[in-house]
Amino acid sequence: MASFTTSDLDYITTEYRTLAELCDGRALGAAQVSALVAEGRLPGATYVLPSGERRFPPDYFALVDAVGLESLAEGFRERFLAAGGAEADVDDYWQDYLGGGFGVCLRSVTPESMVAKSRLVARVAELTGASAPEDPVWRDALRTAVDELDALLRPFTDYDRERYGDTSRDKNVTRVRATWAEVFEECDVHPVGV
Repeated sequence: MASFTTSDLDYITTEYRTLAELCDGRALGAAQVSALVAEGRLPGATYVLPSGERRFPPDYFALVDAVGLESLAEGFRERFLAAGGAEADVDDYWQDYLGGGFGVCLRSVTPESMVAKSRLVARVAELTGASAPEDPVWRDALRTAVDELDALLRPFTDYDRERYGDTSRDKNVTRVRATWAEVFEECDVHPVGV
């Protein structure tokens, strides 16, 4: 069974919020939001700590604020499809959104970032599957895809790695940068004084 390390707990309590913190100054209180979560109308917690405390991403209400609570499912669907997500996938992504798990991996939990993550993971797989490190176009494309994915993804915790195994960051950012280090190192060369 997966367990939290001290560094996991430090990261989670720094980066994620309780419902009381998120609801401070809002019309809906933490008890009302908890009831809506239980009804499947709002996303669940990203992390439940050993104490039972539930932690949520700091942008928890971003989509609600943008489209409204009563229009949340439809607003999610519209934005997911507008971002290029597939109609066949939208219901699964909606259920995953409600499960709270996207808060583990995404810095911003929006339909757009979900679609972007899927697109970029597929692009990295495509590029690494057709490795051409001598081709400058390939190198630029790989750097761009990995850097964009890196900007979307959170760092993950050891707890996440225990419960999920290889994370999207490990597979598509960290390992790719290590495998094709020379592709990424050429961007790290800066003129003197810069």
